[in-house]
Amino acid sequence: MAPPDHLELVAPTGRRPLGFVEDGGSLFLIARERSARWPTELLRDGTARVALAGREVEGRAELVTDPAEKRRVGERFREKYGAERFARWYASPARVLSIAPDGSEAPLDPAARYRQWLEREFDNVAPDYDRHITGNRVNRLLRDRSLSELRRAFVNAHRLLEIGCGSGTETVPLLKDGHEVLCVDISSRMLEVVRAKARAEGVAESLRTVHLRAAELQDLGVVGSEGAFDGAYSTYGAMNCEEELDRVPPALYDLVRPSAPFVAGVYNRWCLFELAGYGLTGRWRRAFGRARSPVPVGTSRFCVDVFAYSPREFARRFAPWFRVERVEAVPALLPPSDLVGYAERFGRRWPTLERWDRSWGRRWPLRALGDHFLMTLSRSVGREGRVG
Repeated sequence: MAPPDHLELVAPTGRRPLGFVEDGGSLFLIARERSARWPTELLRDGTARVALAGREVEGRAELVTDPAEKRRVGERFREKYGAERFARWYASPARVLSIAPDGSEAPLDPAARYRQWLEREFDNVAPDYDRHITGNRVNRLLRDRSLSELRRAFVNAHRLLEIGCGSGTETVPLLKDGHEVLCVDISSRMLEVVRAKARAEGVAESLRTVHLRAAELQDLGVVGSEGAFDGAYSTYGAMNCEEELDRVPPALYDLVRPSAPFVAGVYNRWCLFELAGYGLTGRWRRAFGRARSPVPVGTSRFCVDVFAYSPREFARRFAPWFRVERVEAVPALLPPSDLVGYAERFGRRWPTLERWDRSWGRRWPLRALGDHFLMTLSRSVGREGRVG
């Protein structure tokens, strides 16, 4: 008898037919598009239930991130479905998932499952992450603005701590500027990308990397005495992906010298462009989608659920250890990166619009209403910090 051509993913909303291969007792699925919702639902829950050959099977759902394993699974799909169907549906997967039969392993608690999901998602996108940045005009704007602020804030700083370095978009330029940088990231594959870039640019001697999430900063005490760093930064990721954000400020306080700057790029709870654009078309769920905590995939546009903060909320989290020096919206008037199609319409007027956006993004109330905000804080000399 020929093996089944597909299985059915069993979900509360119904059944979804999917191609699959079976290998070593595990089932493997391929999601062609990053916007597909079914992989997110499986990875968030950590389990999957499928109907296969007249029986239902339940198992652990995990994201496959090892490149060799992904290639091997791809070859199995090619063998099963043929070159033509493979090229059409499976050749360029956004995600490869495995469903392993239930064993004796104890299930992870929700927080641990979220962290595992987060790490594997960023491991998965690490090889292609730079294209995600450079291929989007608004993402380039975010990085240009943050790098400009980092250079301003760290003009007298030498040794820096980066929390959530990603693929090193800001790390490598700062290394080339003469700074020493210690990077921490939840993704080991992102750290591999950063190290490779530093070697290629001849600045690897000034870089150190540690595989840690933001809430584990207290474990960096081994690298030096209190106040080991002249400044710290974390832009567009780690602060919004950390469900235990309250653990970060006291640990960071011990790691940087008195009055040292900390620059944070944060996904904002209130985005003027979304509030106005979605509100005018009656899409109120999307207009206020960031008000939920966490903001789910599909509303946040990221690969995982994230935690959004207004500037005031974020500042309160870091008081009394840090006090706010300045805030700017990034961007304030221009669309978010997932709506970049609107920005592309402006064409040659883009540089002028960028200048207007930056000018207005530093003014109240627009500085609190951007897609993201850049907040520069300074470490309190004592513990008398305040909300800025």
